[in-house]
Amino acid sequence: MLNLLGMLILSSSGKSGWPGKSLVRAIVAVSLLCWWTSGAGAAGFALVQQGTAAMGQGNAFVAEANDASAIFYNPAGLNQIKRAQVYQGSFFNYPDREFSGGGQDSQTNHRIYRSLTAYIAIPVHDRVVLGLGFFSPFGMGTVWPPTWAGRYITTFSSLHTYNLNPVVSVKVLENLSLAAGFDMLWSKVRLKRKTPVVLGGRALPDGEITLTGEGKGVGYNLGLHYEPWSGLKLGVAYRSKIEVNHIGSLSTTLPVPLPGPNSDGRAAIVYPPSLTMGIACSHLKPFTFEFDTTWTGWSTYDQLKLNLDSPVPVNGVMRTTITTPKGWHDSWAFRFGANYAVNETMKLRAGYIYDLTPVPDSSFDPQVPDANRHIFTVGSDLKVLERFTLGFAYNYILNESRTKSNTIVVNGVPAPLQANGRYNSDTHSLGLSWSFQF
Repeated sequence: MLNLLGMLILSSSGKSGWPGKSLVRAIVAVSLLCWWTSGAGAAGFALVQQGTAAMGQGNAFVAEANDASAIFYNPAGLNQIKRAQVYQGSFFNYPDREFSGGGQDSQTNHRIYRSLTAYIAIPVHDRVVLGLGFFSPFGMGTVWPPTWAGRYITTFSSLHTYNLNPVVSVKVLENLSLAAGFDMLWSKVRLKRKTPVVLGGRALPDGEITLTGEGKGVGYNLGLHYEPWSGLKLGVAYRSKIEVNHIGSLSTTLPVPLPGPNSDGRAAIVYPPSLTMGIACSHLKPFTFEFDTTWTGWSTYDQLKLNLDSPVPVNGVMRTTITTPKGWHDSWAFRFGANYAVNETMKLRAGYIYDLTPVPDSSFDPQVPDANRHIFTVGSDLKVLERFTLGFAYNYILNESRTKSNTIVVNGVPAPLQANGRYNSDTHSLGLSWSFQF
C-alpha cells in the first residue's frame, strides 16, 4: 500500500506563459501534496504481529488472549492474568518484491524492517486489571532501484507508527469480562522518487524529491471475553478509526542551476477501524484450537483531500485544495490457529491466515504492491523459570501474483512511466519475546 501518486515535469517551453523557475516551483508544490498525502495513506499497511503467542498460531488469539499482549488483541482477556506481567517483543520483517514488464525486470533492495512491542498488565482487584501497551499498528517500507521502470512513482518509502494504549478490563460476571481503552497514535513517513526534468525541450538527468511528514491522532478500543462453559471461549475486539493530521515538508534536488523548491502542506488521513471475532476450544487437551475473522474498514480511504498553504496551479487553475479518488474497499482476513501443550513448560503453535487485499485494480501501485495473502505460521513458548517465559514465532507471507494495468495520474495527467506488468511479493517475518510475572 504506502500508495504514492504524482508526476513532476519541469518545462520552460513558454507554452504555459510562466517563467521556467516559477513553473518549477509551482508544479513541484502540486506534486508534493499529491505524493505526500497518498504516501501518508501508507498507514493502510497493518501490522498484526504484536505478540509471539498469537503470531505463532496464525494471529488467531482474540478468544484465547491469555497473556499481556491481549492489550492489542483483546484487552478483555487480561482478567485471566492473576499476577502483574511485563511483556516485550521484537519483530523483524524481510520483504522481497519483484517486477516484470515491458522487457524490464526489477527487484526491491533487501532490507529488514523492525518493530517493537511492550506491555504491562497489573491486576488491581479480583475483578479489575489495568494495562498499558506500546506498539506499531501500521508500517513497512520499500526500496526500488533508482533506475527501475517505476522510478517516477516511487524509489523509497518508509512508514513508522507508534501507539500508546492504556486499557482497563473488568470482570462483570464470573465468565464475562469487558474492556475499554484509548489510543494515542503518532506516525512518520519518508518518501523518495525520481522526477523527469525537461528544459527548453532538452531532457536532463532525473531530479529527486524527498518528502517527510508527521502527524498524530486519537482513538479507542473495546473488548469482550466470554466463557459460556469450561473449555470454550469467545472473544470480540474492536479498534476505532483514527484520524491523523499530517504536516509535511519537501526538499528537491535538480540537475539544473535552479534552487530546488520547498513546500509545506497538510492532510487528514483516516486509519481504518477493525473488528475481530473468534472462538477457542480446548476440549481436546493438550490441544487448543482457535478460529478468528477480522473485518477492516478500508473504505475510509475513499479519497484524499489535500489542503495547501498557498494557491498553486492545477491544470491551469490556481487551487488550494486537491482531491484524489482512491476507492479502497473493506476487507476480511480469516485466521486458523492451534497450540499443543507438550508439558507444563513448553507449547508448540501453528496456523494459517488468508488475508484479502483492500486495494482495487484501479489504484494498485508499486510502492507496496498489495495482493491477497497466504500466511503460514509456526511458533513456541518456553518457560525457562517459574515466572519467566520466552516466545518465538515465524510467518511466511506469500502474496498472490498480481498484474498492474492501470494508469497512475496526477490531476488527470498520466505519469510518463507506469511500470505496468506483473508483481510478485513475499515476506519472512520473525518474532521474539520475553515475559515476566511478578
